[in-house]
Amino acid sequence: MPLILLPTTTNDTLAWTRIRTLAYYGPLHVLTHTRPVSESSIRSVAQDRKKDIDKPNTWQWKVVDTDLPPSEDDPEDNRGRTIAIAVWSAHNLSGQNQKRRDGGEQGVDSGWGIQEEPPFIPPELRLDVLTAVLNPLRAAQNEIMGSSTPYLKLDSLATHPEHQRRGAGKLLLDWGVGKADEEGWRTYLDASPMGLKSYEKVGFKTVKEVTFDMEEWGGKGKDWWACMVREAGGGELISMQ
Repeated sequence: MPLILLPTTTNDTLAWTRIRTLAYYGPLHVLTHTRPVSESSIRSVAQDRKKDIDKPNTWQWKVVDTDLPPSEDDPEDNRGRTIAIAVWSAHNLSGQNQKRRDGGEQGVDSGWGIQEEPPFIPPELRLDVLTAVLNPLRAAQNEIMGSSTPYLKLDSLATHPEHQRRGAGKLLLDWGVGKADEEGWRTYLDASPMGLKSYEKVGFKTVKEVTFDMEEWGGKGKDWWACMVREAGGGELISMQ
């Protein structure tokens, strides 16, 4: 199973969206949507995603199985089938030290002359529920990591359900850990129970837990995340205070 790590391009956003949708499916996904996500919405999200590919301070990767032919969502020159994706982002960098996805430096636009189009929001999405889920996680991130010291965050990591436990997630995780150590950054992520052990193996430690009561929004049970931090070099965790 020769798996290779490649940068994500604008031609990969449909596969990216499909894999993420399939991998994240579960009780919380059902609760945050009024009905199954349509093919039209998946393709619209994928199109919208193209503008995020080359954002500064962001690195997007895919894992390709070179033993398999490209899927219908993959570009023809994909060298195989995309089976996993990840997005990493750097935070609290100075305006003079913005990082491009190729590792170079990039200045920051003031924003006065550029107006980005609003993101596409699938009509199936319950935005109020999603906001209730994300707000405590964002608050925890800000509380733990602060606003002055640079750090790397794992924004998303997803493996196609048919290709889990084959090492694709480890390739994506190892890239981020290596990047953080190279830059001397701490690393932050929100872990579900499924991913907890994998993150602990590379030095992440839980510093806070966030729980979401799905019953308050018409669902059943509770969802849980571990807010995890890894020190640069995998060293001992220092105080969050």
